[in-house]
Amino acid sequence: MSKTNGIDVNMLGSLAEKYKKNPEDAITSFTSTVKWKDGFYSEAEVGDYKPVPIDEPEWLSGTGKGPNPVELLLSALGACVGVGFIATASGMGIKVNSLDVDVTGEIDLNVFFGLKEGNSGFDEINVRFNVDSDADEAQVEKLIAKAIEISPVRNTIERNVKVTSMYTLHS
Repeated sequence: MSKTNGIDVNMLGSLAEKYKKNPEDAITSFTSTVKWKDGFYSEAEVGDYKPVPIDEPEWLSGTGKGPNPVELLLSALGACVGVGFIATASGMGIKVNSLDVDVTGEIDLNVFFGLKEGNSGFDEINVRFNVDSDADEAQVEKLIAKAIEISPVRNTIERNVKVTSMYTLHS
């Protein structure tokens, strides 16, 4: 088994070929169940992994037991574009020594608290790639562009995605 940057490139190539022949096999569902515990503290249950703590910082009436939801959103974006960068680099045979992805954004809590009208979410998110690689500058620029282009999280954030809700009431 040949690995580049810890990635089995042959396995990814085989998956791509499989999906090329049977595109319907590429449709994949993901789920998360978030269970409220107390105050603003919740835990996300994803697959067979240890629950992920979610909380607000103490200055926002939380207990600071974990990152808050918007920090997790930024983390998901950073991890997703990182995956795209490493997958693309590995497919091109480019060695990556280290990769850090800094993701930042500002939210106006005045809107969240109903003190003014507007968007309670991010108006802009900034992503900075810190790369140590054998790649030259042109290759790094191409890797970043491809990582941003193929990122499911970035694509979800940037387009108007319908969110539906329903409920079950236990009384």
